[in-house]
Amino acid sequence: MKQIVLASIYIHFIFNGYTQNNYVFSGNEMLNFDILDLSIKRGTSWSSERTANPGYFSLIEQAKYIGYSDRANIDGYIKKYGNTAFVFPVGSGKDLRTLEISKPTTVTDAYATSWIEGDPSKNIDPTAPNAGKHSIESVTGPIVSVSKVGQWDWQVGENDNLGEGTTGNGVGLTITVSIPDMSRFANTSELRLVGWNGTAWIDLSGKATATGNIENSELSGTMISGITAIAIGKIESIPDIKLKTIYVTSSGCNTILKWETSFENIGSSFIIEQSLDGFNFYPIASLPSTASTTGNTYNKMVVQQFGIAYYRLKIINSNGTYSYSNVVSFDNKCNELNSIQIFPNPVADNEILNIRLTTLYEGTCNLMIQNSIGQIVYKKSFEIKQGINYLTPDIKNLSHGSYSIKIIDLGGAQIITSKMFIKL
Repeated sequence: MKQIVLASIYIHFIFNGYTQNNYVFSGNEMLNFDILDLSIKRGTSWSSERTANPGYFSLIEQAKYIGYSDRANIDGYIKKYGNTAFVFPVGSGKDLRTLEISKPTTVTDAYATSWIEGDPSKNIDPTAPNAGKHSIESVTGPIVSVSKVGQWDWQVGENDNLGEGTTGNGVGLTITVSIPDMSRFANTSELRLVGWNGTAWIDLSGKATATGNIENSELSGTMISGITAIAIGKIESIPDIKLKTIYVTSSGCNTILKWETSFENIGSSFIIEQSLDGFNFYPIASLPSTASTTGNTYNKMVVQQFGIAYYRLKIINSNGTYSYSNVVSFDNKCNELNSIQIFPNPVADNEILNIRLTTLYEGTCNLMIQNSIGQIVYKKSFEIKQGINYLTPDIKNLSHGSYSIKIIDLGGAQIITSKMFIKL
């Protein structure tokens, strides 16, 4: 127990707070009652002894640090007395790793922390209780892993732990830390703030709280009793969408893709892809998920020509990653689904070529006319609707011969099977 009476802290500093180049020795404190700019003196170091009874840079009530950065931070322990919210600008001297607490409840509350760089399984937390190594292999669900980058020692004032008369167990405080680059460790949604309870690392976040997974993103959690160190953990990766089933059916001449989910996250979506050969897929429709945590059922009518077509879902996660469903197929035997009639056929020079197109497709399509050797001799875009459409391509400049008509959507999918006509 540190014999420090709050009413006489300032006197304690005068007689016992020996420092050297802003270095605080074991068992001593450098007190600050005002605003201290760490960046004022360039090249000045701020560090304290890291022992079972460390040295502290301590602040009273409204006092705070400003001007901290990767080049100007405290390589050691910071202690805060009072009931105001506070940012601890701790780090390694060359790397700032702030820890912020929300407003404590009592003016006699005290909290202290330091950043201990490196694997918690190997780098010792020097202070009681639970001093020593904290194995990153010892975790409780839903945590599956703890980062090796480092940890924050966490000390509370209850039972005079940080000086005689100090209080505070930290329960209910919001803890927010700035993290190193975690992009190789976990996705943003998987990151969790974790606390060491003496035997294992446990979840303090309870949900996704990280603002990102890159350098200086923030990660937060809620403090509970008995925690003596804080670190960065992750939960098992959970896909944004859990797909239960996918299949194709029909209603009349309509092809309908159906699928069912058991879980969906905010920001996820679906892209429906179609293939005519089972190998080359192209997108034909997209829609957002309903973000229902209990899942949902979807029915989407798709345009399919006569014959077999293949379908799959491209499932887009909120972080931009994606996965595919299994492939399903459907054999469309309804001739009226997408049909075309050409008249007159053959067509003379002085006649208009009429095309009667029946389709479920709605939107812009490209009508192409190819000659007998496959060259495109005419191409034009048309707006069509579901049902019957009449198109009149201009063929007056075409020479006499046989031609085929092909109509495709903007994604390159064929809306109708090629149809032949002859110009006399």
